[in-house]
Amino acid sequence: MTQPVEVAICARTDVGLVRDHNEDTVLIADLSANEPLPDDGSGQAVASERGPVMIVCDGMGGMAGGEVASELACDIIYQDLQGAQSSPQRDVVARLLRRAVRRANHVVRTRSDETLELRGMGTTASVAALAGTTLVVANVGDSRAYVLRGEDLVQVTRDQSVVSALVSAGKLTESQARFSVQRSVVLQAVGAEADVAVSLSIVELRAGDRLLLCSDGLHGCVFDGAIAAALGRGKPEEACATLHERARQGGAPDNVTVVVADFGGEVLEVPEAGEKVEFRELDPSESGSEAVTSTSKVARKLAARAGIIDEAPANEVPATGMHPAIRDHHPPVSPPTPGVGPAEA
Repeated sequence: MTQPVEVAICARTDVGLVRDHNEDTVLIADLSANEPLPDDGSGQAVASERGPVMIVCDGMGGMAGGEVASELACDIIYQDLQGAQSSPQRDVVARLLRRAVRRANHVVRTRSDETLELRGMGTTASVAALAGTTLVVANVGDSRAYVLRGEDLVQVTRDQSVVSALVSAGKLTESQARFSVQRSVVLQAVGAEADVAVSLSIVELRAGDRLLLCSDGLHGCVFDGAIAAALGRGKPEEACATLHERARQGGAPDNVTVVVADFGGEVLEVPEAGEKVEFRELDPSESGSEAVTSTSKVARKLAARAGIIDEAPANEVPATGMHPAIRDHHPPVSPPTPGVGPAEA
């Protein structure tokens, strides 16, 4: 039997410095076990056939809606994946992640429709799991996944947000996007509509790779250069603590959630000198090599439906009945003063 990838994980969530309650939820688990692992900032080890699942959800919605949406989505995704048969096949794992997020969407939407005080609630979702030595990430909204290899930090998800779509369309610069009043407006959320279009990213892991999942409470106030420097610190628990400290130095106007995971073991190849992190997206309407794409059909579809670009490409992810609407991720806050956050390195 092939040896499993060895994973060291740390997860931590915090309310931040401005908000009075935490609408983020984080869940880490060994899918071969019967319950989630602690998310208190302590280090956890997973080296099992089924491997880990790591979930970050950033809730939105008035009153208690955001908290309920993120907790419910995390629970449903975890339960769905734990109840599924394990597989080392990339396409199978990707479809299982997509199914779990869509099921969470249905449950959150149903609860929202049935409960007056929860109307309009929703959540982002970034979910990471392993298919052999391949990292698979399912994503909805603007929570992010990064992979650090040496000093090379690569964002391996694309933000499903208004400003990200405007940047991709050449209508906004990265600098303008960071301080735009629309920076927290997402193009879709789990529970916002009847169905959801889930993007799927894949990365071929190398020994020593480090994963970061985070809510926008981190990447919204800490530049990528500072994230890379903090993420490279010591063990996952030290990196986790340092990332939270950097968010606080940047004002922490939102809830801050991070998951840091190290990948190792004899099954992983050692990266060649200068070998960069590469990620591709997976189109679940295709199979094999035809499923792998360097462009994001989901992102283009969302941008087209929001009127940011003229049209989406043909033959996208099979129709799901989802009609994404632009919704406020959180109540707007004043744009931070340039230079308030940590330096880029």
